Amino acid sequence: MEKSTQKGAPLIEAPLVKPQKQKNVFHINHIVILGDSVAYGYGTKGGISKYLKESFFHSKISNLGINGLTSNGMVERLRSGVWDKVIASADLVLINIGGNDLLHGFRGQGAKGLVRQFSVIKRTFRQNLLETYRYLRGLNENMIIVQNNLYNSMKKEVQYFGFTELLLRLWNSAIGEKGVIVSKTGLMGKNPEIWLDSIHPNDEGYKLMHELLMKTLSSTGFVFQPKKDSAQS
Repeated sequence: MEKSTQKGAPLIEAPLVKPQKQKNVFHINHIVILGDSVAYGYGTKGGISKYLKESFFHSKISNLGINGLTSNGMVERLRSGVWDKVIASADLVLINIGGNDLLHGFRGQGAKGLVRQFSVIKRTFRQNLLETYRYLRGLNENMIIVQNNLYNSMKKEVQYFGFTELLLRLWNSAIGEKGVIVSKTGLMGKNPEIWLDSIHPNDEGYKLMHELLMKTLSSTGFVFQPKKDSAQS
């Protein structure tokens, strides 16, 4: 009697499925804005705070921006401890600083003097930023730090447009470090309709700044959500 041999089912190669990477979710309870008149929202109804409130509608927003503030002034304020309690509870800190550092150099010495002193001014700015980042993390190591780089608000037909464009490119290289998210605002300079004056955005300008910020945050791979208790209630 012959033995019957049963053939097994043919092997089918299963498609390779990549495991889905789990996204880091951040619940934003409190946003703090630090910096100069652009951070403050000079000449507008709330500046970027207004639009952040629309995106993070359950979150508290504290705007500590000060008209005319330089990076030196920001470091002095931080060292004084007057902002400690507010900043320590922040989940996200947005910084806009540096324009006045350059303006002071330009107004005091003119274009040629600014060029001569640029490396010194930039070095001081960089040192102030590093101290700022360290100080913020010392208050709350889990906070997200975001900083806007500087835009060129000059019109192309203005004499110093090309000079300013080059200067800002070099200046912006001083912004950020590992763990700091840099929101690039260069696109703002290409829109002539969003300016209150030669430096400050109008409400539409802040709307665009907010859109660029949200695009930057979404590109990080992190998910930013309203605070847990409000989202679940």
